[in-house]
Formats: sequence, structure tokens, C-alpha cells
Amino acid sequence: MSKNSNQKKEAKKKYDPSMAKPWISMRTGLKVVAVASILMAALTAWQVIPTKGWVEGILWGLLFGALIWGIFFGNVLINRLLHK
Repeated sequence: MSKNSNQKKEAKKKYDPSMAKPWISMRTGLKVVAVASILMAALTAWQVIPTKGWVEGILWGLLFGALIWGIFFGNVLINRLLHK
């Protein structure tokens, strides 16, 4: 039993509150996601246009670009709910 309590004490000592802080600022994250979503949308449209046509290619590109934003904001939401 004392071995478990010693392990718990050591685990508390190893906890570093600076590890709970974000790696990058929200502003930088938004910029990265904006660039990534634009590039992903353009790449997807470029790949789809030759086989499906312009309209469907652009729609697929917009869908994939929007999905990147959905994943980003979903992650932000989950992170805020877990850190309350």
C-alpha cells in the first residue's frame, strides 16, 4: 500500500502546469488552419475537376476546406469543455 502512495506522490511531483498551456496562440492557429484549408480545397478541386467537371470539383474542394475548419473548431470545443 505504501508503494502506491509513493508512486502517487512521485506522479504529483512530475506534474508540470506549463504542459497544460497551449503550444501556439489562437491567432497563429487560425492562420495555420486558414492556409491549410485553402491549400486542401485547391488541391482537392484540382484533382476532381478533370474527372467530374468544374462545378463538382469546386464543391468537393469547398467541402474539404470546410471540414478542416469543422475539425479545428470541434477540437477547440472539446478542449474547452475538458479544461473547465
